[in-house]
Amino acid sequence: MNGVSERFLVIIKLREESYGGSSEEAAYMLVDQVIPSLEMMERMEREGKVTGGFFIGQTGGMFIFNVKDDMELDRILASLPMMNVYDIEIAPLQSISSALERDRRIVDEVRMAAGINVQK
Repeated sequence: MNGVSERFLVIIKLREESYGGSSEEAAYMLVDQVIPSLEMMERMEREGKVTGGFFIGQTGGMFIFNVKDDMELDRILASLPMMNVYDIEIAPLQSISSALERDRRIVDEVRMAAGINVQK
């Protein structure tokens, strides 16, 4: 993916009220909502926009979206038909290198405040 991007953890879980009912309703949900959404996500996976998957034997999953910003993520999630029947949790992710840089900076600030000049 070119340019600057942000990563978001997206956890989805099928709402309990979504899968109650008849076999016909379940088939409708799969054909009209879940399968088209999975096809869209499979394309995005090939493009490098999403990785992750569904929990085996469960009705939820965890994905990492690699997008330009939260607006793009909102647009993508709103375009997935299955999001009408799933609850969603979203958390922005910080890269490992960014977290390391932050923590090293904190250590330097603490050392400086304490008057400690220790070699790294």
